[in-house]
Amino acid sequence: MKILLISPGTSDDIDSRIIRQIPYLSARAFFAPHAVAAVAALTPPEHEVVIYDEYVKGPVDEYLHNSSFDIIGITITTNQLKHCMDIAGMAKTHNPSSVIVVGGIGAAGLVSKGNKDIDVVFHGEAEDTWKIFLEDYKSGNYRKLYKSVSKPDMTRAPAPRWELIAKDISMYNAVSVQTTRGCPFDCSFCDVIYTYGRKPRSKTIPQVLEEIRKLEAMKVKMIFIADDNFAGDKKYTKELLKHIVELNNSFRTPIGFLTQLDITIAGDEELLSLLADGNFYAVMIGIESVNEDSLREMNKKQNLNVSLIEAVRKIQSYGIIVLAHMIIGADSDDASVFKKTADFVSDANIVLHFCHPLNAPPGTRMWYDYKRQGRIISVDQKELNDKLDIISNIVPKRMSRVEFFEGLADYWESVFDSGKFEQRAIAFIEGITQKSRVKAPGLASVWRLRNMLFNVFRFFLFKVDPQQRKAFLNIIQFAIKRDKTLIPKVIYMFTFYLMDYKRSMHDADVSRKHAQWERENPDMIKVESRIIPVSEKIRENATEIYTMAYQHVRKTFSHKETLYNIVLQALIDFNDRFGESLVSFDDDGKEFLLTCCDRIISNQIPSFSECTEELQFQPPPGFVREISDALDSAVRYRNL
Repeated sequence: MKILLISPGTSDDIDSRIIRQIPYLSARAFFAPHAVAAVAALTPPEHEVVIYDEYVKGPVDEYLHNSSFDIIGITITTNQLKHCMDIAGMAKTHNPSSVIVVGGIGAAGLVSKGNKDIDVVFHGEAEDTWKIFLEDYKSGNYRKLYKSVSKPDMTRAPAPRWELIAKDISMYNAVSVQTTRGCPFDCSFCDVIYTYGRKPRSKTIPQVLEEIRKLEAMKVKMIFIADDNFAGDKKYTKELLKHIVELNNSFRTPIGFLTQLDITIAGDEELLSLLADGNFYAVMIGIESVNEDSLREMNKKQNLNVSLIEAVRKIQSYGIIVLAHMIIGADSDDASVFKKTADFVSDANIVLHFCHPLNAPPGTRMWYDYKRQGRIISVDQKELNDKLDIISNIVPKRMSRVEFFEGLADYWESVFDSGKFEQRAIAFIEGITQKSRVKAPGLASVWRLRNMLFNVFRFFLFKVDPQQRKAFLNIIQFAIKRDKTLIPKVIYMFTFYLMDYKRSMHDADVSRKHAQWERENPDMIKVESRIIPVSEKIRENATEIYTMAYQHVRKTFSHKETLYNIVLQALIDFNDRFGESLVSFDDDGKEFLLTCCDRIISNQIPSFSECTEELQFQPPPGFVREISDALDSAVRYRNL
């Protein structure tokens, strides 16, 4: 079989436009397409796989017109949903005999939409279901939906097939390595637990090190550890970092690393030292809010009882840049939150940060709460489909939506002023007190750095506005006096400030225009129904209901993936048919549940999934929680 895997990207994407405006980076995209490279690795070797990344190769239309494939896969991204659907339409038009497959966050919602251009939808992790689909395809009996309910064993996950795009690898700012899936925290605005679960699952340390070795051999300079929380299991993280430090210092030129962590690392000096010694340039941390009441509303417990300013400064004292993620718009936020947030950014010497309006992702606890209150909106304006990271889907409590968007625009324009950034950058450099044990670059690397420095200075002398040029030269001069080894990190810092600046000016413009549109078109802002998708009675009796369903299905099926899927489908059917009318889980409710189970069992087609592990009669630990998360997620997408 010939399989094409497409990673979508539009020419007008703001991040893509920005990175191409900085010539010394020689990059066309931020991150290499991890999702499609991972799926390619799951494909048996007898099949031919081609990866097409629009960020590097341009629009896929012409390529689809001049090629033929048995299967065309598209990874769905929520911030480019409309474009992804356009690609599916082009794929079906140019290759009518191909099976069009989609997967990714938000993809399952396409099943209920009944998109005519999409043949198969994948929901959840694909380690088990992709192979099932390929076997079903060969037999001519593939399904419309492949849903992963149980969580795959990460130690069985193969390394992404980066060799398929080896000739383009230098065009990416960073390449991803995923070590762990799952997050122990339960932030109300986040739906990671529906995708990867609450309990971290990790690859073995040799697996991770081998992926890093392969990327170094491909001359990759920056690796993004693409975990939801790299420090979710600190014992594992520390052991892995010790090996990364040793491996990285064995390379001719150490690789730079980026990752995502939580604020609790500030209290662990051993972990901070290992991150610094491992050459981690920056860590993304969800600060979220400077308002403690807002943090409680978000269930961001790990950020409470911590001095956020001191914690950020502590992390940065190791020379590690904190890329802070901020959210504005919680119920406790009024118009004063914009100044409070700007003051925090200044006091903590934060040089890089993202600030987004609060959004309630469908299916999260926050979404349920706001939906109950009649505060989830659907904006009837098609061009906003791919701007969900700028335009919020909630009705704020202490501001109007117009005040909200105009306040965000003012904030972005103020905080990213080059003079204010210069002050924060010099304070960051001044606050570095711990020196990392990273191997000095060899002569060849020094020569490459010399060439890059020439291109960097030429860019800042002739291609940026005078205020940004002045800020750059002042920061570089201060860094040279302080510690010459900081120059690469300072260049990295200022480069990403420029990208943040350009992105924020773009976001401010979009936000102002949308505020004006809502002011002029108030009738177009529609509040969604307050109906809650999953019955509260089912939630209240989850342990009894899910255990009964498990034991009933277990009489016929014993293998994990099949059993979990049947239970989930039966519970969806049970909720759809009886959820609203369920008063208690009495004898009638039990009979209804068993009827739903029998209905799904009778329609079950034996498949390749029988290769998964066999389960005992009693549900395994964590079963009720996994099924609860899966049911919330499934019903959420059925209602999109």
